Amino acid sequence: MFGFLIAMAAGAATPLFEAPVARPIARLLGANVEIQDTELRALAFMIAMIVAAVLCSVFASGSPLGLAVGGTLGYFIVRLSRWAQRAIENKRS
Repeated sequence: MFGFLIAMAAGAATPLFEAPVARPIARLLGANVEIQDTELRALAFMIAMIVAAVLCSVFASGSPLGLAVGGTLGYFIVRLSRWAQRAIENKRS
């Protein structure tokens, strides 16, 4: 369960990894691998999930499935919460 929560936090933190981490890595790889600006968010997500995997390994918790599901839910958590709020508001109306 702790690994799932780590992955959710990493997925939610993906936008924070984009400018300070993913962009410099994309520049470093630029000579050999072309990374477009539209792919920076995906690169940031991969980096966040690698960090989550390392943390799960350090704390000896989590499973690959928990990491995948937690990271995905964390990545879309803002959109999912907006959807849930709209659904609740529509039921009240």
